[in-house]
Amino acid sequence: MTNPHTAEEPTRIRALLVEDNESDAALVLASLRGTRLDVEHTRVWSRAGLSEALGHGPWDVVLCDHSMPQFDGLSALYVVRSYDADLPFIIVSGAIGEETAVAAMRNGAQDFVMKQNLRRLGAVVVREMEEARMRRSARVASRSLQAKEALLDSIVNTAADGIAVVTIGGIIEFANPALCRMIGWEAEELYGLPIEQLLQANTSASAYWESLFCSSDSDDNTPASLQTHLRGREGKLTPVEIHAGRTLLNGSRRATVVVRDISERLNSQEQMWRLAHFDDLSGLPNRLLFRQLLEQALIDAGRSRKPLALLLIDLDRFKLINDTLGHDAGDEVLREVTARLRQCLGETDIISRFGGDEFAAMIRDIGDVDAARTAATRVLAAVDKPYRINGDEYHLSASIGISTFPGDSADATALLRNAELAMYRAKDQGKNNFQFHSPQMNARSFEYVVLERFLRRAIEQDEFLIHYQPQVEVGSGRLTGAEALLRWNHPGMGMMQPDKFIPLAEETGLIVPIGRIVMMRACIAARRWQDFGLAGFRVAVNLSPRQFVQSELVADVRHILEDTGLSPESLELEITESMVMENPDRAAAILHELRAVGVKLAIDDFGTGYSSLGYLKRFPVDTIKIDRSFIKDVPADADDVAITHAVIAMGRSLRLSTVAEGVETAAQAEFLATHGCDLMQGYLISRPLPLDDMDTFLSQKCGLVIPKVKVSHA
Repeated sequence: MTNPHTAEEPTRIRALLVEDNESDAALVLASLRGTRLDVEHTRVWSRAGLSEALGHGPWDVVLCDHSMPQFDGLSALYVVRSYDADLPFIIVSGAIGEETAVAAMRNGAQDFVMKQNLRRLGAVVVREMEEARMRRSARVASRSLQAKEALLDSIVNTAADGIAVVTIGGIIEFANPALCRMIGWEAEELYGLPIEQLLQANTSASAYWESLFCSSDSDDNTPASLQTHLRGREGKLTPVEIHAGRTLLNGSRRATVVVRDISERLNSQEQMWRLAHFDDLSGLPNRLLFRQLLEQALIDAGRSRKPLALLLIDLDRFKLINDTLGHDAGDEVLREVTARLRQCLGETDIISRFGGDEFAAMIRDIGDVDAARTAATRVLAAVDKPYRINGDEYHLSASIGISTFPGDSADATALLRNAELAMYRAKDQGKNNFQFHSPQMNARSFEYVVLERFLRRAIEQDEFLIHYQPQVEVGSGRLTGAEALLRWNHPGMGMMQPDKFIPLAEETGLIVPIGRIVMMRACIAARRWQDFGLAGFRVAVNLSPRQFVQSELVADVRHILEDTGLSPESLELEITESMVMENPDRAAAILHELRAVGVKLAIDDFGTGYSSLGYLKRFPVDTIKIDRSFIKDVPADADDVAITHAVIAMGRSLRLSTVAEGVETAAQAEFLATHGCDLMQGYLISRPLPLDDMDTFLSQKCGLVIPKVKVSHA
């Protein structure tokens, strides 16, 4: 019976953690302690902290994240190596690219472990600590080998690598414990056996041993190493790397053979190759591997004179699923899209996920353009089928760009670019369609790419302006507030209209930081005007669809109000009918959160969409804005008169304020006053005004004295 008091004690180690995330550090420590390691640790996350901690060594191992805010894993590696060339350095990362991993291994990192799979971390730490100890011991032994034979025996017998001494004829005379463990034999059973009996037979192995045993000392052409397989007692084959050298022992020639188990190294290399060439989520080839396959396919197609087609597939509005349902649901949708693409395309077609919601497909050996058209049609139909998420059905569509060989180009880079341009054209055509590349579309697509770059620079260079259109009470003309409207003054192209850049900002997600800028500046201006005498002055700000569903919206509103000192009831947020009806449950939750902050809520462009009492009762809104398309022809157009009157009556019955947009004539204003509309805005009162002109308008309208002080955009 085993005595519990004789159980092996945990191994105590000192670990230096280079990790900026405390939760990730806790997971790493937990995985080590779960492998009978008693860990004393220090956590650092900067270059200075690492340098200081190294001075408080010695350390047994350094466990380092590869990407941190202040510096990266390679920089940490250089600091550690300048301190100790042998200290084990292991990268523990959630995501590491091929170039980073290769660079780290070349510069002295021992291994890397993915944070998603920490089970092997303990074994890697133990192994590399042993490796480091062996490296240090080997250095000492090499300097005093002749005088310290006892130390040499200890190293050989405790080495992690298998070591054997064989005669010049290849007969084993000595085997250390590590070699015995590798093959499951006792040392006494190995003595007298030919070493080749333990190795997988192949031409390279035979040539290696022949070179080792048959060449003379003056003509030694033995390769530096041999990679082969070690055959265990049960026939199990273990990949090994063998290093052998001849020596004199008691006057006779012998060979010392070092056998290293390289299973983990090969597994790591395979994993690194897969990480570098395959998408982890879908299991599909990534952009790098797809390009390599495309280049080879073009060579083959050129020889066989068989055309091929390249399809670039971008999911429409996929970002909305991520933002509303979360990334786990988004990942599940991407896996489902992958499965559908595999089903609808041929076995010889190559599918890739380029990242995000972008896929590519290479259709080989097509007979003509119709084959590519047929494949694209199948893809559109497959993507269009409903997706069930948490018991509800959701729909997606795709925009596909198609380029062909040899029609468009024989170059992989050009084919990919042409397919991308065609895909942008498909999106411009309303999405959920495919377009073939044509030279005529290049100019427009390049304009799209350039405009996105300009838009990003506009955020950095503060090129946006806010114009304000006053809102007044119908009848009395009393000024109550203004709507903030975004303008972009491009340094080269001048003032750009919103319909030129807002759709692009929405699609790229840049509308979120732009929306924060608009809201911040509008609140600053409103608070300033209130301070100069306009008590209760309200500013209205439009929310974009992307901005409305992003998770930080409520926090952003709260922080902007706190930073500007504007009271919540002085800010009105405008949303459209289509935004709330896309996902009514989610929209209702967001609106109630905003209402809890205290801001006012308005439905913009009312009457152009769903326009029902049902959703107005469900959503906590304060105001409905009558679209200018209905105001334009009143009181002459009977239909517009009826619609406008009905909207005003609906608002009154629900105790909601009504605001008429686009009021340009006195007759329109008189009609609105007669039917009880509350507020109006439009050119009859004023066009949208830049800040300085709005100051002047307020001064004239309300008798205020507003100094010309530049409003901070911070």
